[in-house]
Amino acid sequence: MACAALMSACAAATAPAETGRPRADGPPYPVVLTESQERRERALAGWAHVTGALPVRGGAAAVGPTPELQPVTATARSLPAGLQTPPRLPRVVIENEAEQSEEETRESLRRFIAAAAPLLGVEPARVSLVEITDAPGGSKRAAYRQSPFGFPLRNGYGLIEITFTPDLRVTGLTSTAVPDSDRLARSLEAVVRSVTAEAAVASLANRAVTFTGPAGERQTRTLTQSDPAEARELVVFPVERSGAVAALELHLAWEIAVGGGQGPPLLVYVDAVTGEQLAAVQSP
Repeated sequence: MACAALMSACAAATAPAETGRPRADGPPYPVVLTESQERRERALAGWAHVTGALPVRGGAAAVGPTPELQPVTATARSLPAGLQTPPRLPRVVIENEAEQSEEETRESLRRFIAAAAPLLGVEPARVSLVEITDAPGGSKRAAYRQSPFGFPLRNGYGLIEITFTPDLRVTGLTSTAVPDSDRLARSLEAVVRSVTAEAAVASLANRAVTFTGPAGERQTRTLTQSDPAEARELVVFPVERSGAVAALELHLAWEIAVGGGQGPPLLVYVDAVTGEQLAAVQSP
């Protein structure tokens, strides 16, 4: 009996980590952001603020055309068509020059983001400038990245673009930022990651993955031993879910780079809690 007890204890100590759905007694997972009318009202009040429009009663919306908003997050997707008086970047003068300097442009953009924060869904301190590039018609396009969590955002989220003319008119505005980031960050920090990087990589052996090709077509490929795979890093991978109330599920995932092998290089995302394969995209 003593030997049996000892063998049982050893087996328990060496049992592999449990995968699958999180335990019922663990923190809720995935972390969910649900659609909210209050969030939409804050976004439209932010639009009224940057355009100088008069809000309707309660500050819920602006009089006149309003921007199209993203589902769930209620951040700006695009400016309204035919907008007669677009918002403007605030004019900043640091040096007494005829043309705005690069430093002045960056400060103008920074102040605009602070004013439009409810519409963009960001905390201004948690966005960073990626680049400013030329856009058609002599305009410029500023790209920003949101970094609200301990891990980078993927699946097209956390990106802000502002297109503006030399006279500082904003002619394009889009944001895939994730709002309410403080609350979501606390929930993500409580999640227990039960799938290691090694286990995530191993789970892809002889697995079929579906991804979108360069022309937008859906392709399926079975990964083999000739496809070298390496876990790059942990990321936050939002997935939009439909239902009675639309929601955005935030997953912690391993970003795994799969080499060429029998097909194009891929990035595959494996849930770091459940081991589920969330998505695959062709690597740039």
